[in-house]
Amino acid sequence: MTTGKRDTSIGVGVYFALDDYVGIMRRVVILVVDLAVLIVMYIVFAALFTTLAGDLNGTFILIYLLCVWAYLTVIKASRIRTVGYWLTGSRILNLRGKRPSIFRMTFRMLLWAFGPFNLLFDLLWSGIDDDRQTLRDRFAGTCVVKNRAEPIGTAEIHLTYYHALGFALMYPRVMRRL
Repeated sequence: MTTGKRDTSIGVGVYFALDDYVGIMRRVVILVVDLAVLIVMYIVFAALFTTLAGDLNGTFILIYLLCVWAYLTVIKASRIRTVGYWLTGSRILNLRGKRPSIFRMTFRMLLWAFGPFNLLFDLLWSGIDDDRQTLRDRFAGTCVVKNRAEPIGTAEIHLTYYHALGFALMYPRVMRRL
């Protein structure tokens, strides 16, 4: 008889108390506030660029998209956080409880912008998920928690399989002990 070992190749992650995960209402506030910031940023940049260059061209779009990327990836994962995260007292972490990398945050942003999940479905998913996480959080290996949240335990990270509409997807998940 052979004895199989559990696959721990993905590693060990942390988990938080259920009340420490950010729910759907805070996520809506974060979304609305950060969208307002991006709109104001667009208006300010457009006014400045029109004043300096005379018209809005490809250079303006490139600079604005670079600023949007920096706001939604670099700043969101930093200690500064976005205005929406700051106002709601939230922060984003990877499954190991650390700040996510720029690559992971870019992947998370691209899942929202171009991925298979639309915004409404993604937000609704957080309302039924065990850890209140959106699908893009699940697939990007991130979690959104309250700013003062501390991990209450560690557990192995395993791949969770999800089958829907002909897709066979998988995402990493900390398998908390109940």
